[in-house]
Amino acid sequence: MRKGFIVFSVLMLVIAAADASAQVGSRRGSGRGDVDRSAKVQEKPENSVDQLALILAELREDLKLTADQQAAWDAYARNAEALASDVARERDRTKEVMQMKVLQRLDHAVDVARNRLTAVEDIAAAAKKLYAGLTPEQQSRADPRLATAIAAASDSLISDQPNRRMVTCFPF
Repeated sequence: MRKGFIVFSVLMLVIAAADASAQVGSRRGSGRGDVDRSAKVQEKPENSVDQLALILAELREDLKLTADQQAAWDAYARNAEALASDVARERDRTKEVMQMKVLQRLDHAVDVARNRLTAVEDIAAAAKKLYAGLTPEQQSRADPRLATAIAAASDSLISDQPNRRMVTCFPF
């Protein structure tokens, strides 16, 4: 039960951090002569996996990674994309899960939360390794966007369904 509370707390912290960073706004494109990204903002991807891909592509572009940093980036992006794919797969199983008896759904919810916790821990470890290899200038660009990508991957920041429940792993 304590693990479930920890998973829930971590997800809520990620959501709060993502919401706070979204309210503050992005420093991208401000005075650096970058290409105007307003067109990209207007092109909303159709699902959360595509949204994550856009977030990761923009972050990678802004970080201007060196060849030595690429392996750490690849590990971070691969882990984030794996979580997003898992979330999307689980969302597609909603009808199937709703057909389960309540005890089966509870067990399923625990399994999903446990798997997501492991995935978020993997992303965090890869993000820490990536962050440690960045220059101070790159680190300032990465703050707070690495966490935003984690929130996007866990589907807590973005949604392709307007009135969806916030925590999809508990469809009771």
